[in-house]
Amino acid sequence: MTGRQDSVAMTALRVGVQVLRERLRPQAARHREDVPSSVAVLTPEWWTAVMCAGHPAARVLGFELMGGSAGTHERHRFLLRYNDAGHIARLPMEVFTKSLPNVRTRMIGGYNGTARAEGRFYREIRPHLAIESPFGYHTAFDRHTLAGINVLEDITATRGARFCDADTYVTRAMAESMVDLLAQLHAHAYASTRLDQTWRWLANFADWFETGARKMNTEHYSGKAMRRMAARVPARLMKRAHQIWPATVAAAAIHRQGPRGLLHSDVHIGNWYRHGKGSMGLLDWQCVAQGHWSRDVSYALAAALTIEDRRAWERALLARYLEVLSNAAGVYIDTDFAWRHYRAQMLHALWMWTITLCHSRWLPAMQTAATSVAMIERIAAAVDDLDSLEAATQG
Repeated sequence: MTGRQDSVAMTALRVGVQVLRERLRPQAARHREDVPSSVAVLTPEWWTAVMCAGHPAARVLGFELMGGSAGTHERHRFLLRYNDAGHIARLPMEVFTKSLPNVRTRMIGGYNGTARAEGRFYREIRPHLAIESPFGYHTAFDRHTLAGINVLEDITATRGARFCDADTYVTRAMAESMVDLLAQLHAHAYASTRLDQTWRWLANFADWFETGARKMNTEHYSGKAMRRMAARVPARLMKRAHQIWPATVAAAAIHRQGPRGLLHSDVHIGNWYRHGKGSMGLLDWQCVAQGHWSRDVSYALAAALTIEDRRAWERALLARYLEVLSNAAGVYIDTDFAWRHYRAQMLHALWMWTITLCHSRWLPAMQTAATSVAMIERIAAAVDDLDSLEAATQG
C-alpha cells in the first residue's frame, strides 16, 4: 500500500476497534456534551439537555423512533413527548438526526470532516440565511472516535417537504426556483471578509478538491469510472479522456482567484426538496465550502435537468441567476466571464460523480450505481456540449 492508502486503512482499523468497544459496552448519552455512539444510546435526559435549553422547566418525557435510512450518515426521525412546560414553549416535537454509528459512516462523515462542517453550518451560518433550508437544533462531534450527530428540523413534518431524486422531473419553474435560491445563498457573503475571519473554517473548494484527490486518490478512480462509462458518454469526450483530469485541476483555480462566496457544493437533485407551497429547498450541507458561485450553478443544472432541457434552458437560467445575484449582492458580473466559468465548472460536477461510481475499497457505495450512471451521463453530455475542457484551460 502507498502511504496514503496506509493512513486510510489504519484509521479504518482504529475506528473499527472503537465501534466494537462501543457495541460491547454502550454508554448512555445523558448530558448535552455527550457525543452518542449511535441513536440506540439516546435517553430522555439527553433529549432534554439538547432541546430544552432556555426553558428550565421543560422536559422530554419520552421519545419514539419513527423510521430511518442509511447513506453517508444514518438518518432517523424521532417524535418527542414533552411535559406541559415543553408544550407551552412550543418546542419541536418532530426532529431528524444524522449520525455516525459505524465504520462506514465514520470514514465518510468523520474522517473526511463533512459531518463536523455540516454541524458548524447549521450552528453558525444557517440562522443568518433567508433561504429555504432546514434549521439545526444541536451538533456534536468527537475527533478521536469520529462519532457525531446533528439534530435537525424534520421538514417533512414542518414544511410538507417532498424530496427529489434522480427520477424527479425538474420543470422550468422548479429550475428557476433553484437558481433563485443559489443566488440568494451566494449573495449572502459575496466577497465578504467573513469568509477569512468569522467563517475561516470553511474550506476553499480548491483545497477541498485537492485534499480529496490526495486522501482518496480520486484521479485514479475518476479515470476508472470514465472507462467504465465509455459506451454511455459522448464518444468525442472519450477520445479526449486523457485531458479530463488536467482540465479538472485547472478549473479549480477560480476558487482561489475569486470572488468567493458560500457554496453548498453538492447540489445534485437528491439534495433538493419541494416545499409544500411549491418552492425548492436545499438540504444536506456536509460539503459546504467557500469558492466561486459557478461551482454550484453548473452542478445544479447539469445534474437536475434532462440533457434536452439543460440545452434549451441553461443560458436563460444563468441569466436569471446573474440578475438575482447582482441585485442581492450589489455587484456586476460580466456575462462572458460567467459563461466561461459555468462551462468549466461542469468538470467538477463530473468529478463528484465519477468518484461516487468508482472509489476506494475503504469507502462504501454512497449512491446506487444506477443513480451514479444517470448523473454521469447527464453531466458528461454537458461537458461535451459546452467544451468544458477548453473553458477550463483557456488563458
